[in-house]
Amino acid sequence: MLVRSLLPSSMGHRTLSSAPALWASIPCPRSELRLDLVLASGQSFRWREQSPAHWSGVLADQVWTLTQTEEQLYCTVYRGNKGQVGKPTQEELQAIRSYFQLDVSLAQLYYHWGSVDPHFQEVAQKFQGVRLLRQDPIECLFSFICSSNNNITRITGMVERLCQAFGPRLVQLDDITYHGFPSLQALAELS
Repeated sequence: MLVRSLLPSSMGHRTLSSAPALWASIPCPRSELRLDLVLASGQSFRWREQSPAHWSGVLADQVWTLTQTEEQLYCTVYRGNKGQVGKPTQEELQAIRSYFQLDVSLAQLYYHWGSVDPHFQEVAQKFQGVRLLRQDPIECLFSFICSSNNNITRITGMVERLCQAFGPRLVQLDDITYHGFPSLQALAELS
């Protein structure tokens, strides 16, 4: 259920324990997704661990905080100036499912890859829950361009500065302002 927000333009990052009514869960065992391994892996540069095991970032022009237990992925969304507070809708949760490709069974893939590659079978035990992200192609392309001869920290800063300079302002949480990735049109108008 969505309600009108009485919050100021700046709010704080949520944790699962601080506002449980604003979180939705998706059944997802850690063997299928490990936020700590995937979001810090260098595939995407928009996620930060804001409090222990709570990752905040921008996905589909919305700011999210994610956390997980052994069997559930928990999500909350900040709708910024849309003026609505409430747990994520099914449509919003679909963006999370798609981004993490949760319709793909890692257990089946790991089993198959392990059956044809003994080295993978050995290494896979240490890296359960690592999966590829289905990112916005434009953001992925620009992140790749920034990656040439750089490290994750530097790429993260470059992508963040690009978003701050040319992307739409989404919401401010604590002292952090989140921006969407700029559109191709916005970037083309710069030349």
